[in-house]
Amino acid sequence: MEHLPPPPVPLRPDLVTVEVPPRRRFPVWVVAVCVLVALSLGAVGLAPLFQGTKSTEGPGFLFLDRTDQGAPTRWNPCQPIHYVVNASLAPPGSIADVHEAVRRISAATGIAFVFEGTTDEEASIYREVFQPDRYGARWAPVLIAWADPGNSDIPFERGDRIAAGVAVPVIPPTRFEDVYVSGWVAINAGDPNPPGFDLPGEQGPVILHELGHLMGLGHVKTVGELMNPSGGGVTDLGPGDKEGLRELGASGGCIRVMEPIDA
Repeated sequence: MEHLPPPPVPLRPDLVTVEVPPRRRFPVWVVAVCVLVALSLGAVGLAPLFQGTKSTEGPGFLFLDRTDQGAPTRWNPCQPIHYVVNASLAPPGSIADVHEAVRRISAATGIAFVFEGTTDEEASIYREVFQPDRYGARWAPVLIAWADPGNSDIPFERGDRIAAGVAVPVIPPTRFEDVYVSGWVAINAGDPNPPGFDLPGEQGPVILHELGHLMGLGHVKTVGELMNPSGGGVTDLGPGDKEGLRELGASGGCIRVMEPIDA
């Protein structure tokens, strides 16, 4: 893959980030198009779409949402999270970055992940959470894909800012359930930073940051935490990141999840 020349400022994990929608207020297609601008960009006219969303900050971590009972919205840690990868637009070594990032998230949460292989499914803000023809009668696995900003509906750009990645965790679209059942991560195929975890600007920390959003973490202002909007200047999860992921993981116990066929 021919790489673009580096921009004056390296792309950051998500100067623009698609984050979790408010619970039980919009169908899944609206969920996808609701773009929450990262803290560093300030507020825009999207705030009304997120009224009711509760985020709670701890020592170095922030949850995207909380249930009516006050617990953070999370995945069921007693079931593995299945994922597929579309690396057709990715540089060599990218799938290894995905697996390493998943390994670190799994270690931090205590949740098992299952790689189902590669797919030709493309990332889209209109991605369906239930695709029986492609994935069977179950919630669609998490999609991790590279997307060309010039030929994609993923909102990598906002003004003069460009995101290196975008992530969305998804709750059941028609149920009163506070649990994530699917989601997607889109990596900017035009990002000139190479695969690896050696430097903060490399692709590995970007994927790890986006997986943090997928698990239910929001942005924090703390430098030294990977969930800082610009990556925190680190190549791995910081102490706050790890604590937030621990609370989102197995330590919180099982959650009942209804499958689509149970509707």
